[in-house]
Amino acid sequence: MGKKLYKYMEAEILNMAFEKDGFCSLKCSYPKDYNDPYELFLTISFHQTPDVLAFYKEIVSDIEQYPTTCFSKSPVVTPMWAHYANNGTGFVVEFDEDKLSSHIDHKGLDDVAYQDEARSEIENNLQMAYQIGKPRYLMFLRKAAHYAAYFTKSSCWDYERERRLVVSDSDIERISGNMILYVPLDCISKIIAGPRVESGFLQQGIELSKKYNISLFQVNLGKTTSTPYLINDSFETYIFDGNGVVKSPFSCSSCKEPMISDDNEACSWCLISEEHERNASVNAFRMLERAGILSDYVNAFNQVGK
Repeated sequence: MGKKLYKYMEAEILNMAFEKDGFCSLKCSYPKDYNDPYELFLTISFHQTPDVLAFYKEIVSDIEQYPTTCFSKSPVVTPMWAHYANNGTGFVVEFDEDKLSSHIDHKGLDDVAYQDEARSEIENNLQMAYQIGKPRYLMFLRKAAHYAAYFTKSSCWDYERERRLVVSDSDIERISGNMILYVPLDCISKIIAGPRVESGFLQQGIELSKKYNISLFQVNLGKTTSTPYLINDSFETYIFDGNGVVKSPFSCSSCKEPMISDDNEACSWCLISEEHERNASVNAFRMLERAGILSDYVNAFNQVGK
């Protein structure tokens, strides 16, 4: 299985992304416009002396700006669904990285490194450039700083599992002030609906998947794990195994949540019977409630230690 890339988006964006026949549109930004204001400053330690910092600023101050679009390496990152897909009401589009690279002669496609300290290669190149001063060392420094500027973020963003695609200005179209990269539809392998997507938007996703023969999945939130799972249009259970979306070897026959074995046809939650519920109701809280003193007990308990 080749590498997969995942683009999170709000529900309203999905139809717009497929407006151009035969293509999917991706919005690009320049590094200076990224959502992390510290990205361009993560390349150097500020413990350096002022003269070294001034030298560094002079050499790398005009880092070239190229259109860049960002992906995640996973479709089941809960904070990503919250932040970029409007609290799980949007979609994720899965791209095949090999096909993407074959269609686009990009300037770079790599993982983002998450760190809060200077990159060692920058420090080394800076010392060589500052102390020796030869043009080739200045170029080594610029090249290292350029790469770091595009592929470095603060560690607080590491949940995103980000991978970035850098292209040329000639690869994009400018539409209403936005930089748009058009990707051929054969690069797309899945459309994944969020767990809280509205029925109207879900129907749009279904129609697009049928029109372009793209597999459709929907993310679900289970009760036994915080990691979401996926259901396809045949109500089969899939999971993300770290590399891609694969069919779960075992799943509950009722709720479809993934299971670790096939010892039972259903998960423990779905095996709860009326007898289990009756037995569970025989507890101290219920006894206090029937005696009419549960509220008094709770209030008294909450006062302890105040």
